[in-house]
Amino acid sequence: MFIAVIAVAFFWLGNDKNSIASTRQIETAEIDTGDIKRTVATSGSVRPLITVEVGSQVSGQIKEIFVDFNSEVLQDQLLAVIDPQSFESRVLQNRADLRVASSNVIVQQANIDRAKANLRRAKLEYERAEPLSKQGTLSISELDAALATYDSAKADLTMAEAQLVNALAARDQREASLESAEIDLERTKIRSPIDGVVIERAVDQGQTVAASLSSPILFNIARDLTRIQIEANVDEADIGNVRQDNEVTFTVDAFPDMEFNGEVNQVRLAPNEANNVVTYTVIITADNPARKLLPGMTAIVEIVTGKSENVLRVSNDAIRFKPATGSELAKKSEAAQGEGGAARGRSRGGPDMAQLQASLKLDDSQVRAIETEMQEVFAGMRAQFQSMAQDADRSALREQMSQRVSAVFRKNLSEDQFKQYQQIRRQTAETRSGTIWVQSADGEINPVPVRFGISDDKYTQLFSDKIKPGDVVVTRIRSVKK
Repeated sequence: MFIAVIAVAFFWLGNDKNSIASTRQIETAEIDTGDIKRTVATSGSVRPLITVEVGSQVSGQIKEIFVDFNSEVLQDQLLAVIDPQSFESRVLQNRADLRVASSNVIVQQANIDRAKANLRRAKLEYERAEPLSKQGTLSISELDAALATYDSAKADLTMAEAQLVNALAARDQREASLESAEIDLERTKIRSPIDGVVIERAVDQGQTVAASLSSPILFNIARDLTRIQIEANVDEADIGNVRQDNEVTFTVDAFPDMEFNGEVNQVRLAPNEANNVVTYTVIITADNPARKLLPGMTAIVEIVTGKSENVLRVSNDAIRFKPATGSELAKKSEAAQGEGGAARGRSRGGPDMAQLQASLKLDDSQVRAIETEMQEVFAGMRAQFQSMAQDADRSALREQMSQRVSAVFRKNLSEDQFKQYQQIRRQTAETRSGTIWVQSADGEINPVPVRFGISDDKYTQLFSDKIKPGDVVVTRIRSVKK
């Protein structure tokens, strides 16, 4: 709350009769404690968490449709049927072809058995003819004929075996053709791939669909509208403060008096550029148990990027106040800059263990475990720092150290404590040094170096052991001529 305190001082600009009198009007505000909530405002469209486009992989005429808009469906539920007559004919034809191919395999197996029998007989005849030819009771020509018959029988067996292999391959081909035809027949039954709600039906009964070039879309099914997401575009100037799990509140025009809650689920890295304006897509998830939020609604979104409760705070006008160049106050500010640098250096390490123990409500065992492991981390990292060259880039090592420290806290804190710890670390990293002008009870104005935290549209969080609630700070000084 602002408290206007007006201090009037008289200044004479000359000693002659043309001198002009003026007063100095000082506007102030009072330091107090309260809550600060930093937000990013944007808008986006309500979308289902998952939307599946159900199409057709075969062409034909829609024979029956079993669902309509807003129909609730289960996985594998039948949605529509494409006229299956031509596909059934293909199945019957391929089954017949498979039977022919299977019969051919049997025939070729029989041919092998016959070729083997012929081979055995030819072999026996040759084996009987050979000794008779040596005894002179059988002519050479008859022995040659027996040998030729034997060799021919072996060739017939080889050919029969090759024909069997060919028949088996033909049977496998017919089996594959039948399986393909049965798959196409099954695809005439359009089924739901997920549990959900039909939000769009793009075909009517009797309509012909053609799937020769691309799969035509027949239905759009949204999974479980009791959970929705909002695709919001956040300006590049604000995206640095948006993180996963940030709280979100939003409204829609259909229910202007209701406020809905959600959280940031994802910050997408791909930029969107239009008219030289760069934005980033932020995915927000929210519960929708009553299904009041419908796909396509425009949501007015407020993302909470920082929140501090019951903290020391100062008016934003006090932060913006700068004394006039060359004035006595400006000279005082130069002397305070050194103290501001010191304050900045002290805060760089972040909150100490005592502060964390109080904020996170750590028990003694957690404190001892964290301190022990942190000593080991710092000892190891100190050795690595000392071993590096003086002019080496140590940024990667600092990042590694930050990750190790975070791992120590994750190991020893509960999930809620660790989330709170991350929030405290982010707030500490976001602090910046600055100066405010404090007015004492006797009217003297002095600069005080402080550190600022998060801000909302009225207040900024204040870190300083030199400021307390009730102190009065300058927000504006105006010269008023009389």
